[in-house]
Amino acid sequence: MLLTLPLAAWGGAGLQVDLFLATECPISNRYVPELNRIEKLFQGQGVRFQAWFAEPRLEQKALERWLSAYQLTMPVRLDPMAREARRLGATVTPEAVVSVVGKIRYRGRIDDRYAGPGMMRKSASQQDLIAVVTDLLAGKTFPMRTRKAWGCYIEGGG
Repeated sequence: MLLTLPLAAWGGAGLQVDLFLATECPISNRYVPELNRIEKLFQGQGVRFQAWFAEPRLEQKALERWLSAYQLTMPVRLDPMAREARRLGATVTPEAVVSVVGKIRYRGRIDDRYAGPGMMRKSASQQDLIAVVTDLLAGKTFPMRTRKAWGCYIEGGG
């Protein structure tokens, strides 16, 4: 299904960005400052960010210590059975899933900083997550987009 109306026409239903992260994934941890920056970039525009931690053995206290150390600014939720990861099709951390009115419009990488296992660029040349959110906020229509995300596999993920 293609989007046919600008977000404003949906009466504030807004746009949802679900991010799958893992406390023990070095790639995921390196993205925290960028994720904070992206969330701030879209602040006040009806975009809701939420981070999921699909780690079966992660306890609330350990997550709180990680949050204190990394300073992730968005709301977080535990997903120990990887139910949300499966429901949204996330398979690695970090991975983004962007939905509008419950319809997934994007699943994949945040940017192209990682080109494969052990292949990290100094900086990203393509900002995939920012581009998708910007296009959706502008009312652009497109089929669901996917971009391969590189990172740590989610145990039991989609």
